[in-house]
Amino acid sequence: MCAFLHLPAKPAVSAILSVSHHLVCFVCFGGRGCRTRPPRPGVRGLRGGLMTATLPTHFSPGTPTPDSSYPGAFGPGGPAQPSLSGYDEFLPTGRTPLGDYLTFLWLPRRLPGWAEGTRRYRTWTVNTLLDSPLARRAIEDLGVLEIERYFAHRAITPWDTTGELPKAGSLKGLHDTLRASLNDAKKYGFIRDNPCTGVELPRADSTQAQIWTPEQVQSFLESTRRSRYVTLWRLLFATGLRRGEALGLQWADVDLVGRRLTVRRNLQADSREGNVRYGPPKSRRSTRTITIDPGTAEALDRWRRMRETEHGAWLADLEKRLNGYRTPGARLLELPRELPDDSPVFANPDGTPMLPSTVSDTFRRQVAKSGLPVMRLHDARHTHLTHLLRSGEPIQNVSAPAGHGSSFTTLTTYAHVIAGDDERTAARAAGLFGD
Repeated sequence: MCAFLHLPAKPAVSAILSVSHHLVCFVCFGGRGCRTRPPRPGVRGLRGGLMTATLPTHFSPGTPTPDSSYPGAFGPGGPAQPSLSGYDEFLPTGRTPLGDYLTFLWLPRRLPGWAEGTRRYRTWTVNTLLDSPLARRAIEDLGVLEIERYFAHRAITPWDTTGELPKAGSLKGLHDTLRASLNDAKKYGFIRDNPCTGVELPRADSTQAQIWTPEQVQSFLESTRRSRYVTLWRLLFATGLRRGEALGLQWADVDLVGRRLTVRRNLQADSREGNVRYGPPKSRRSTRTITIDPGTAEALDRWRRMRETEHGAWLADLEKRLNGYRTPGARLLELPRELPDDSPVFANPDGTPMLPSTVSDTFRRQVAKSGLPVMRLHDARHTHLTHLLRSGEPIQNVSAPAGHGSSFTTLTTYAHVIAGDDERTAARAAGLFGD
């Protein structure tokens, strides 16, 4: 009988990761073990004895990744299905390889709580780590020097898919995944300390965020005042919303009288299907209510009135075309005249949501036409948050409306902004002496 059906006589914790139908049985530790084979002394698994696990079928990141020689890697065509013998091959000394830990425990446990975009990105980082020498190393043996050596090599090794060297953001993403997974390993009791906390990443080319001054923001909005997108641009600069969050807004989420909007969903581009769909926000704290300034509320009110006019014109045109197909005596379907509450705030004339790629392309073209310093659409968010921090707004007051996972995220991301206030801080301290 399999250990999945028969618990050992001695106490053991059964961890069942039920994400898909690919079931992989492991030796049951801490007791008699699986009856289909004799127990192997000295071989231990995950804490409490990992008896069963399921290998998800939706781990494919959706983009090509380097081929991996590691048996647990998830390839573009779907995840591998490691066998029991393949698992045993990497447990000869009773230690847990990083690759097994990421594949069979950490990723399946974390995956359900992530938004689709985060799933794809984190899966890509796990695939990349599985393709590294670190994957075969026991997590108990990983050290700062070994991890720094890997990142130093990774920084000068071109990607197989593009031939380009990794950017600083890619290295940081790999490090973030490794650090988060080892933080969990520490929590589970597998390791005492997380070696990633002492790792220094190598310098690499990075895309610096372009921060506009208030005068530059106003100049851009003035130059695009006749554009269909000007209200969206203003909202992004005024609130720091992410692109998908702004495009995911529906009119039911907007209270123009109370000047509040609630982020409940994220508009995501599905590269495999070639369309867009609504998904959950990036994280749990990304679901939030934000207060908007009076000027932005007025801009949204004008935009709504324009959308109501467009909606009425679209209905009239639709009814006109439908009348041509109506049989004599048939009643025409009554269509709602008012703009539906569940319609997207930022929509095309026919009511369909604006495409994320179209929005970014339009922003890039309009920035180039304005003659202002080149910036990405996401830099509107950086501009908003940087302006708040430079004005002396407390970290916690900035972190929550931004939808950051914690104030620590805001602090680390914008540490350079806060460091720029050293002179002002020193001047305030001098006030103690009457200088």
